[in-house]
Amino acid sequence: MMSRKLQFFLLLLITFITFVVNNGSVEANIMEARNLTTAREMLQKGNWLEPTMNGELRLEKPPLPTWIAAGTIALFGDENLSLLRLPSAIAALLLIFFLFKLTSEITGDALLPFVTAGTAATSFYIFFMARDISWDIFCHSFMIGAIWLIHKGLKSEKSGRSDFVSAGVLMGLSFMSKGPVSFFALLLPYGIARSFTFGWTGWGHKKTGLTTMVLITMLISFWWPLLIWSLHPGISQMVAQQETSAWLERSTRPFYHYWSFPVQTGIWAILATISLVYPYAKPRISRYGNYTFMLLWVVSAVVLLSLFPEKKERYLLPVLLPLAMLTAFYFRYLTDALKTASPGQSDRVIFNVNVLLMALICLLIPVILIFHPLSGGKFSLVSQVTLSIVFWGLAIFFMVAFRKKNPFWLWMGMVGMVLWVCISLIPVASALAISNPAYRSYKELRYRSDLKGIPFFYNGEIPGKFIEVIWNSGHEVKSWDPAGRQQLPASPPIVFLSNQHPSVVLPASVLKNFTIEVIGHFDGNPGKRGGNIVLSNYVTVIR
Repeated sequence: MMSRKLQFFLLLLITFITFVVNNGSVEANIMEARNLTTAREMLQKGNWLEPTMNGELRLEKPPLPTWIAAGTIALFGDENLSLLRLPSAIAALLLIFFLFKLTSEITGDALLPFVTAGTAATSFYIFFMARDISWDIFCHSFMIGAIWLIHKGLKSEKSGRSDFVSAGVLMGLSFMSKGPVSFFALLLPYGIARSFTFGWTGWGHKKTGLTTMVLITMLISFWWPLLIWSLHPGISQMVAQQETSAWLERSTRPFYHYWSFPVQTGIWAILATISLVYPYAKPRISRYGNYTFMLLWVVSAVVLLSLFPEKKERYLLPVLLPLAMLTAFYFRYLTDALKTASPGQSDRVIFNVNVLLMALICLLIPVILIFHPLSGGKFSLVSQVTLSIVFWGLAIFFMVAFRKKNPFWLWMGMVGMVLWVCISLIPVASALAISNPAYRSYKELRYRSDLKGIPFFYNGEIPGKFIEVIWNSGHEVKSWDPAGRQQLPASPPIVFLSNQHPSVVLPASVLKNFTIEVIGHFDGNPGKRGGNIVLSNYVTVIR
């Protein structure tokens, strides 16, 4: 059995590879562009309490992650995405640590916390969000820490006051990261599951600690919303209405949309699904922990999230935490079951199918990637050989696990597959994604000294996706409709961005009286020329 120190070391290694290695390979997405633009303007304008995005107030979400992003930009600048994504990776590392500690409270088994944490760290949407500058990883990380401390405090024979105080701080930080989202998606399902399985025993003599926890949570959570409401009551009311209507009208999906949620675990999807099959899994998993508690936590979270019409895959992140527990507990059962002389037929079949499937995948990945039509010239010979050796080595490892009937080796091989994907394939996937021959990043504009201090304008109303242009260019961009207002919006020189050539959209008076210098055409669409017209623009200097 591994020592606790070795477990922590291996978890640090796993999380470093899954959360940090090659995390700057993919360009910033629209959510990251919004957050980073807001953070950059915090530093430029000093508006730490009243955040803006492209010069407009942005009050939809509390500012804690944006403060963290602004601090990161202050330390490292705004050019290295890998460093800018580091706070998200640290938040995800905290999430894994808190999940480890919570599992330790739930079971007395020495191996299960490690397997749970390792499974979570290699679950697709968890390590994806760890590589993404968003609010979600922060609010759920703080909340799972609070749940661990609440569980520990309620379990303790003492008052547990210090645990409840710390839980109150973490819940307040969760609220300051994304409002009540994690309270609804993570804390409430935990409370429902705990109430049904453990009841309310032990809560009575914890009233003082729990009351203190609630007061601390409210103190940390509400000071900023109250401040903003006092400074901007009209805007605050409008933002609240917009956020409410977004949950009801934007990105709407049917009630059952989330019920394929095990897919978000990635490589663990099959075994995670099996762990949810109550008649099969309950008698097997219950010997290591309270199966009903973990299952109810998963199911209640999915049901609660399904009640809202707006549905996005990233909202499922809190579901993956108790699901990682169930999957790990099932692995623990298989490890013991296959040590016996006569494991159940279904257990043997499930193990055999999974281990052979993993071996087959490892055999095929190098072949598929090397002969992929888009991979020409993007794989060096050394890369091809290294990729093949490691994946085929993993295939051999799986076959040894199959021969020895060792589920823990299967688990280690699956973790190894995810780690090797993060090391070897993420940069390749990013390169393969850029198939647009006309691709030209707007980052070029932020490095041009001749454009510094010159105001930027866009032809017409600024659409939402355009925030990627604003972030990459490094400039605030205002709206100007030359068809409706023929005079220049500011004293020249100005920079003008337009989907069409400036000779088509600029008024004749501007073309006649000013010098028009077309810097070039920029297309930020990686996959298809002009795929999203908002990202495809001529950049012109009017002098």
